[in-house]
Order: sequence, then structure tokens, then C-alpha cells
Amino acid sequence: MSRPIIMRQSLGRSFSFRLAPLLALSLIGAWLPAALAEDDKPQPAIEVYDWSIWVTSPAQLTLNGTRVYKNAMPGVVGTSRPKLEGKELVGKFPIAPISVVQFFGEPSRDLDIDLRVKKGTLVAHWPPGSERAGRIQWFKSDLTKALAAGVPLGFLPEAHWLPQLRKVESALYHQRESRAERFLAYDTELAIPIPLKLRGGPDEYTLQNLTGLKLLDVAVIAPTDGGYRVGWLDELPSATPEGKDEGSVKKAKEKEEQERKKKPASEKANEVFEKAETDAKKEKDKDKEKDEPKPLPAEGDADVRARVDQILNRPINVNVEQAPRKEVLDLVTGQARVRYELDDKTLIKEEVDLGKTMSLKAPNIAARDALAEVLGTIGLSYRVTEDGSLFITTAARLAEDSGKKGAVIEGPPVKLTLSKPLKASDPSYRELTRDSYTRRLAAQGLRDEVIESLLGQYSEALFAPDGLIVLAHFSRDAIDDAVLLDVFPSPKKFVRTAALVMHGIDPRLQDKARELVQKLGDPAPKARETAETQLFDLGPVAVPVLEDALRDKDVEIVFRAERLLLKLNRQVP
Repeated sequence: MSRPIIMRQSLGRSFSFRLAPLLALSLIGAWLPAALAEDDKPQPAIEVYDWSIWVTSPAQLTLNGTRVYKNAMPGVVGTSRPKLEGKELVGKFPIAPISVVQFFGEPSRDLDIDLRVKKGTLVAHWPPGSERAGRIQWFKSDLTKALAAGVPLGFLPEAHWLPQLRKVESALYHQRESRAERFLAYDTELAIPIPLKLRGGPDEYTLQNLTGLKLLDVAVIAPTDGGYRVGWLDELPSATPEGKDEGSVKKAKEKEEQERKKKPASEKANEVFEKAETDAKKEKDKDKEKDEPKPLPAEGDADVRARVDQILNRPINVNVEQAPRKEVLDLVTGQARVRYELDDKTLIKEEVDLGKTMSLKAPNIAARDALAEVLGTIGLSYRVTEDGSLFITTAARLAEDSGKKGAVIEGPPVKLTLSKPLKASDPSYRELTRDSYTRRLAAQGLRDEVIESLLGQYSEALFAPDGLIVLAHFSRDAIDDAVLLDVFPSPKKFVRTAALVMHGIDPRLQDKARELVQKLGDPAPKARETAETQLFDLGPVAVPVLEDALRDKDVEIVFRAERLLLKLNRQVP
């Protein structure tokens, strides 16, 4: 009597096993349309603008250092940036870092906004969102033209500048759960060093990009006795040739692979034969490897580089009209008394002709700036070798070698001539600064209302600074690589811009550093403390002067100089 029972149990299991795939298919069938509907959401008719003001100096290893710069957020917003008050604010750089997101267009529902800091830490954000490791999420957000009934704006003190963004009538309200706001704001500290080097002055400066991506809309703003002097560069090129950086190469390969897959079988077969012919040709070309450039010479140590640096800072006189570039190079290096070697094979390979003529009329110009004019304008640069000579080759080759070693990649030196001194009240100064910057921001894609919000808060600090500053903008790729902001579904327009303000970068600050070093021994304690703080703010510019101060007869000066060098991560001999 047991067999029928067993048979019924087996039959039940068999039916269950057969039914399981059907149930799974039915569940998938029910889920799939919903998933497809989620992915196929129509693109919302909204525009998103994310603008940032970031700050740094040569003394900092990061951008927007939390213990260095003021807090741009109102006191009611939680932050890991120390809140400074009263005397603590004295001597602090006036510009506080912040990022703002504004929305425009038509109302939209159920948006997911995800902010992720890839290089650094998130310091603060407003309004509140869902906090995750290194990211903030405002999921299931609605954008509306008017405040919904019963949904209040979060409290912000009226005396602060952020509530002024609520008065931009064309901006949409961001609503999530029981809160509404007309913008998003966040603050970050980014693990990115200062991206450029500045030399020379006061009439002409030499700039070099220290990143792998070009910098955009670069300005030098320098106060003088007669007002301010300004100079603009549309872009500061990197050492990596356009389209040769790692991201561009990867994208190009992906595009090539996609195109290959689209080709019919006959074309793919032809490609196989072509590849075979190419490989055979490569075998025949092995003898040509003898013509390859020799390896780059080793770079000199810090002492050698510092010695050559001092030599190249000395003034020389050049007055040449239409002479071969090689002869001008000989004249510059001869006056500077520095030897050089040309990477001939690389120059031939890259078709760099030093026989072409050039003109250079520059009395009392630093040898470094003269070299920038001779070499930088044709994509060349140099390495200081172990014996103190200059090895001259293409900036691209030096960049490639530096990238392999993880060293700083220096782009070609670019010269920038500043305007004549202009008073801040002069209409032509506004045209050269605020009006020019407005046009540049518009060219980056920002709306008029967004530009007005940015300049309304920062224009005076940018164009009437107490000391020389350099303003530069990161490319979109660089911004996304540091801080990623995703909006889903994707808006019809999404613009991101990040302005970096660099202070304490004036090459002439060494003169100021020498004056401050003497104040380290001032009888008044407050004067000594103030001088020490200002020397630290000068950063690496002050290092040579501080090293000289170690031999001072005043023990107080020596003690404070040692302490400052240690703070600046320099070894004390």
C-alpha cells in the first residue's frame, strides 16, 4: 500500500519542479515591463547647473582644506569644517569654498540625485539627504515651480548669502519628503594638489600646468600701487597631448571596437589579412629601432634642481630679430651660463625645426622666461639632469615619463603679459574682469541667472584681491573625476563648472618672506605669532628664506623657522 503513496509524492515533486520555471517566467514577465519602464523614463525638460568655487595655495596638499579656509555654510548646517569666529577669522583667505546646484525648466517628479566624492571627503551639505559612505543621495526628488502646500523651506538665517538664491524666480524648487529648497549646496575637501606653477612677474608671468588635463579660462589678478593688473589665457595646455590621456585613449578604443562589430563578415575577413600584412611589415621595420631616441637621463636631486632654479631666475638681455630658434637658444643659455643637450631623434621624429626664425626682444628678462618663449611656444620643455645641465625634449615625452613614475607632470611653459595698472572704479577694468568673466562663464554653458548668483557673491573678492591670485577652471572630465554628480533620468542640459582660486602663489613673495622672518624675533609676542602664521600661509615660497633663517643669530628666529619648516613637510638639517 505504500507504493501508490510514493508515486503520488513523486508526482507532486515532479509537478512542482515543472511548475517552478513557469512561475519564474511569470514573475520575470511581471517584473520586466516595470524595469523597462524604469529605464525608459522620458528625459525631463530640466536644466541642471552645478557651479563650484574651490580654493588652495602652494602650502596646501589639498583643495579646500578644512582647517585652513572659512566655512561658507550657515551656522545651522552641520559641517566638519571648524566654525571660526571673531579673532579666529583674522588673516584668513576671504573666499570660502562651496558648490551649488540649481535647477531650471519644467516641473519634474521622481528624480534621483546622487553626489559622490571620489577624491577627498564630503564636509557639509544642504538640504539634508541620505548619507552614505563618501556620498549624499536625494532620491525621489520632485522639482516644482511653486512650493507645495504644507512643505516649508528649511531655516537659513537671512543675514547669510545662501537664502539669496531663493530669490531666483526662474529656478525650480527641489522638494524631497517634507522639505523644500531652491538649490542644493555642498562643501568638499579634495585630495588634489595645486594644479599649476607660476614664475616671473610683475609684467610677465610664466605658467605651467601640473595636471594631465588642460586648465581653462586662466587669469592672473595682481594688485599694484596704481590699482590692479590682469591677464587672461583661454587655456593652459597640459603636457599630455590632446586625445592621448588615458581616458581619451580608452574611449577611442571602445569606439573602435563598437565600429568593428558593426562591420559585415567580409570586411572583418579583410581586416584579418590587413593585420597580417601589417605584422609582417613590423618585422621588416625592426632595423628602424636603431633610430629610436635614447632613454631620458636621470633627473637631478633637489639640491641640483634648486641650484639651477636660482641660475634661471637671473635676468639676461635678449634683443633678437628673426634669428634661427637654435641661435636664440644658444644666446639664452650662454648668458645664463647653463649647458644643454638636445633630444635630436625625438625632435626629428616630431618634426620640430629649430632652424625656423623667431624674434625675442626682452631686456632684463629672467632666463627661465626667455626659455619659455623659445621652447614652450613649440611644445618643448626640459629636464634638469644630475650634472646640472638641461635635457631639452618635447613636453609630451617628459609627461609620459613622469606619468610612469607617478611624478608631477609639467606642461609646456606659457608666458602671460599683464595689463597696465587700472583702478577698480575704471569702467575698462570692469570690462577686463567681471564682464570678460561673464562672457567666459556663458561660453561654458551657464545661464545668466546662475552667473549672476556666482558673481554677486564672489566678484569683489576675485577682482579686488589683497594679494596676487590665479583663477583657473577645471575641465568637465577633471570635475567628474574628483566629484561625481548624477541625476536620473538624465536632464536635457547638465553643466558643471569649477573655478579654482589660488593664493599665496606670487613668486615675489620671497621678499615679503624675508621681512616676516625678521619679525619672528620681534619683542612683541603677538607680532611673532602673526609673522609665523603669515609665513606658513606663504607655503613653499617661504622655504628657501626659512632655511637661510636657520643660520640666524637670534635663537627665537631659528626656533620658529624650524617649526615652520616641519609644518611645511620640509626636513630640518
